Amino acid sequence: MTLFFTIPGIAQTDFETREITILPNSNLSISGTTNINDFECDFNPLYFKNESFKVHYIDKARSLIFKNSILTLENQNFDCGHRKINNDFHKLLKTEKYPEIFLKIKKIDLNREEEATVTLSFTIAGIENDYRFPIEITWENQVRFKGKLDLNIKDFNLQAPTKIFGLIVIDEEIEIDFNLNIQT
Repeated sequence: MTLFFTIPGIAQTDFETREITILPNSNLSISGTTNINDFECDFNPLYFKNESFKVHYIDKARSLIFKNSILTLENQNFDCGHRKINNDFHKLLKTEKYPEIFLKIKKIDLNREEEATVTLSFTIAGIENDYRFPIEITWENQVRFKGKLDLNIKDFNLQAPTKIFGLIVIDEEIEIDFNLNIQT
């Protein structure tokens, strides 16, 4: 069984288009550390309620190749649990100038039944970078994608804000953690 219920083993030459819905029981967060504590900013899953996205793909030899398949995340839909931390998070992401994060799915290589490798392009603060990393896929009543990605904020020319005259410093490494439940 492949991701979007295409016929296995048949090479396709044209991209198929499917409308998918990310269910509100999904989770997406960005977390990091400072020299004194940790922080986590959760994306509000209600944003996904009744939202559908189009994906365009070809199924080729245990790989799904995508084009123009972009998930847009509005920065304002992240909550870090405290107004000051939210403000720092939005300064870090340059939300005033770049109010959205774009996740462009490029390819999923199906390694084993529940293991895959995904290639995503992230655009944060106007800078785009590609990442390839492992994910888990389950095929129960809905399709579920679960994974973690560590990235460096400097890859996006971001400067972590410092507090109290530089006594509190955010580490450059952050983690994106997701558990997305998809309905096709």
